[in-house]
Amino acid sequence: MENIGWNSKLAVGVPLIDDQHQEWMKRVADLSAAIAANRGVDYVSKTLSFLVEYTEHHFTTEENLMREKGYPDMAEHRKQHETLRKTLADLVRDFDEEGATHELARFTNTFLVNWLTDHIRKLDATFGAFLKLTP
Repeated sequence: MENIGWNSKLAVGVPLIDDQHQEWMKRVADLSAAIAANRGVDYVSKTLSFLVEYTEHHFTTEENLMREKGYPDMAEHRKQHETLRKTLADLVRDFDEEGATHELARFTNTFLVNWLTDHIRKLDATFGAFLKLTP
């Protein structure tokens, strides 16, 4: 299982965003560990629900900052957020239909981990640089 964890290479230099990214990554790791350890449907369900809610909270925070500061690449960034929103909805549907399977754990560890790190290193880093230059 791939280990997701925060490191300085993922910092975008905006404390609010960095703090949310750290929490978000912790919750993805928690979900993956809960599924892999067969922690039970209720525990996995609560962890998955929290992850979905926290993702929405984080995306709303970023998108509000983008609007407020006039971020020129907001449309593309938001499109990436929509992709993950849909993927998480599919993940919830799969969990509801099939339960906490090894396939779900594997998906969490590959797709979500890769998506998060790629998104943070590329799009969020660019957004963070923009925020640091914008009064």
